[in-house]
Amino acid sequence: MAKITFILGLSGSGKTYLSERLKKETGAEVFTNLLVDDSGLTALIESLRNGKDCIVDEVRFCLPAYREQILQSLSQITDLDMRWICYENDLETANWNVIHRTNKGDPEGHLDLNLRLHPHYTYPANAEIVPIQRI
Repeated sequence: MAKITFILGLSGSGKTYLSERLKKETGAEVFTNLLVDDSGLTALIESLRNGKDCIVDEVRFCLPAYREQILQSLSQITDLDMRWICYENDLETANWNVIHRTNKGDPEGHLDLNLRLHPHYTYPANAEIVPIQRI
């Protein structure tokens, strides 16, 4: 049975750090910036069908509509173990990390993305909630 771990959180929450740590520990394949309509989804489904454990690190899955889309796409795979790890919806700490992680401010627009996602961020019912740490 393949296992998929979803890691959700605002930009600057620690998703990439956690996904890389889990990859080293488990050998799972990591998918980031996954959109339901791109080739990454095809590769994810193929990996899962081949029994490969996968990690999906995606900020947009904080929103229920995006989670519903990915779950619909994955419904064709039987015998799939899903795990949800969600960073707290802590806008202040996430934005602090965005600003300070590179000492270059926010060249990629992550602060704006966080402001747009924060009010709509929800946790799946069975999610493990993880606090955001300042870096």
